Amino acid sequence: MSEDEKCGCWSTKAIEWVTQNKRTAGIGLIVFLAVFGIGNLQMYHYSETVAFCGQLCHEMDIHYTSFMESKHHNEHVHNCHECHVGAGLKGFLHAKLSDGTHDTIEHVKGTFSDGRIIEIAEDSIPVVNSNCIRCHSEGYTKDDTHLPAVATSMRKISDGVLKGVMCIECHAGLVHPHMPGDMFKAYTEVKKAHPEAKIEPIGTYKDVECLGCHKNTTPEVVKEWTMGKHAKKGVTCDGCHGNDHSVIKERAGHVPASSCSGCHEKEYNEFKHTKHMQGRVVVKVAGEEIGTKQLSMSLCKDCHRFSIIRPWDEAGEDCGSCHMGHVFSKEQASRSSACEKCHTGGAFPDHSELDLSPDSSHGRMLTRWTDRIGHKPACQECHGPEKSHNFEKINVVPERL
Repeated sequence: MSEDEKCGCWSTKAIEWVTQNKRTAGIGLIVFLAVFGIGNLQMYHYSETVAFCGQLCHEMDIHYTSFMESKHHNEHVHNCHECHVGAGLKGFLHAKLSDGTHDTIEHVKGTFSDGRIIEIAEDSIPVVNSNCIRCHSEGYTKDDTHLPAVATSMRKISDGVLKGVMCIECHAGLVHPHMPGDMFKAYTEVKKAHPEAKIEPIGTYKDVECLGCHKNTTPEVVKEWTMGKHAKKGVTCDGCHGNDHSVIKERAGHVPASSCSGCHEKEYNEFKHTKHMQGRVVVKVAGEEIGTKQLSMSLCKDCHRFSIIRPWDEAGEDCGSCHMGHVFSKEQASRSSACEKCHTGGAFPDHSELDLSPDSSHGRMLTRWTDRIGHKPACQECHGPEKSHNFEKINVVPERL
């Protein structure tokens, strides 16, 4: 008897048995469907747990452990799906069919022997980002201005196209380790032996790697950048500081004015021809006149810091003396305080070149104009006509004064 004949014989017998035992077959079918349905339901519920993601696959151990120990494992975030599954049926199907199938195949193939080098799929990053925004816009946030600022923050990718900043690009490592596997391995091994040790970054980095690291090491700097106009224009860390961390450390984070000139050419050219930049602002030491290019004494350079030549910056030009911090606020640099910190104060107020006493010409003008307009006018209203960065030019007294 052939195989086909055997199959036909068995199927015929099965049909005959079902026909003769309809009730028994029906009950059996119901029991099978119930067991199958309950089993699948239980499997579905298990697949929604942290244990399924973290304990079923050995390569996910480190991500499971880091989540369980993080602040995000709380009453609001119960499992991995709170962050990694998108909203609605579309998000569910993407997570189960696309991500789930891919992860299962990679697990069977044994692709990841070390789970520390696993990175989230590129098309899943927006899903996580949207879940960050969803959760932290529902009241779980300490700063109401942060999300609107991030929404307008941009960065330039390799081909010069602007791209919005994702939450996890700054908040990298908040829940899971987020750095190349070899670096993370070295970091953990050193930390185990020397908990107080600091790992010195070496080599070149991408903009998102700068943001992710400095969100933890210098969070206020990242926040300032996020709130400023440079973030909206896509100017990121490497755009000003470069991408070589050794060079950045050598310069102590300072950025030469020539780096600013690429975007602010007009302002740079106006400022570089003034006494601030040319080193003609001098002090006398033991009868000898010393210009700002030579001033490096600790007390003097607090004010006379323009044009102090550094080993890596022959010109010694500095925009950060007025445009302080990472906000680079135009409003802040337009206040008199930007000038007064050097011209009326400093370590030696007695040799200030600007006299604001009531009997001085500047003092009398300021008193008169303050009474007229209700607040003290800024130095820049007269010094630097038409918003020029050449403050040696004196503007005609503004009409409102």
